[in-house]
Amino acid sequence: MLLVRSGGLIGVFVSLMVGALFLFVVRPAINDTTDRAFQAADRAIDQAARQSDDIRSAVDDAMVDPSGNYLSAASFDAVVDRIRDRVGSDGELLDLTVSKQGGGNVKYRTGDRAAGFQWGPGHSGLAPVKVQLVGSGRLSDNVFPIAKLQAGATAKLSAAMRHAAGAGFKIQSMALGLNPVTRDVRWTITGDDRGRAVIYSANADATGLERVS
Repeated sequence: MLLVRSGGLIGVFVSLMVGALFLFVVRPAINDTTDRAFQAADRAIDQAARQSDDIRSAVDDAMVDPSGNYLSAASFDAVVDRIRDRVGSDGELLDLTVSKQGGGNVKYRTGDRAAGFQWGPGHSGLAPVKVQLVGSGRLSDNVFPIAKLQAGATAKLSAAMRHAAGAGFKIQSMALGLNPVTRDVRWTITGDDRGRAVIYSANADATGLERVS
C-alpha cells in the first residue's frame, strides 16, 4: 500500500511539475507568440496606412499642376478621380468649374443639401467648402449624374478650341452644368480672343463644340 500511495504522491508531484511548466514555460511562449502576431498585425496596418497616405499624396500632388495649368490632362484627370472617390460613383453634381490658373470647385448633392470642394493654389487636394442654396427650386431638379464628369474632357476641349477658334483664343475657364431649359449637361468654355470675351459650348463628352457669343 505504501508503494501505491508513494506512486500517487509521485504522480501528484509530477502533475504539479507539468502544471508549473505550462504556467511558466508554455504560457509565456503562447503569450509571446500572440504578442508577436499582434505586433505584426500593427505593422501591417501601419504600412497599409502609409501606402494609402502615399497614394493620396501622389494624387494631391498631381492635382497641383507644376506648369500652373489646371486645365491640363494630368491635373484635371487627377481631380476627376479624387471627386469620384469622395462623392461616390452614384453621386450627383450641381456644377463644376475649373480655370486655367486658379484651380476649380465642384458642388454636389448630399441628401437634401449641397456641399462642395475646391482645389488649386493654396490647397492640398480637395478642400471642403460650404454651399448655400438660394431660390425656391428643388435640388433634385438641378443635379446630374457624376458619370457625366469624364476624365480627359478639358484636354479634348482645348484641342477642339485650337481648331475652332485658332491660336489667338486664350481659354480662361471651363464649366460643366445642367442647362435649365434643355436639361442637357454641357460644358461652357470662356476665353479671350484678342481682347474680346468669347463663349463656346459643348456636350459633356467634349463633342459638338459651338460658339455661343
